[in-house]
Amino acid sequence: MSDIHRMEMFISRLMRMSVIVSGLFIALGIGLLLVTGNDSCPVDMFDVHWMLYGSPFFAPSHVVFIGFMILIGTPLLRIAASVLVYAKSKDWTFTLITSLVLLVLVVSMLLGVG
Repeated sequence: MSDIHRMEMFISRLMRMSVIVSGLFIALGIGLLLVTGNDSCPVDMFDVHWMLYGSPFFAPSHVVFIGFMILIGTPLLRIAASVLVYAKSKDWTFTLITSLVLLVLVVSMLLGVG
């Protein structure tokens, strides 16, 4: 098995696991909603601090939000893994291009652009 094929398989498994974990969090949050009936969700408080330290932490809205954050992070994880794959295979052109794409996406998310 070639290095590229092995790395693509790794990325494929990484993506699959990320989507599964995200789905589990979302399903858990919906299950908590059905069991507790707590449908509270603070308005304009969807930030990292609220997600990690909000009160109460195990509110259904928290768990669903974490699931969505994992799902949103899945493509970023794929791009970051691609940077590593290209660097390991010493394909510096694609390493640079993919690194720039990752940088633009991360900066855009942090600035709230796009």
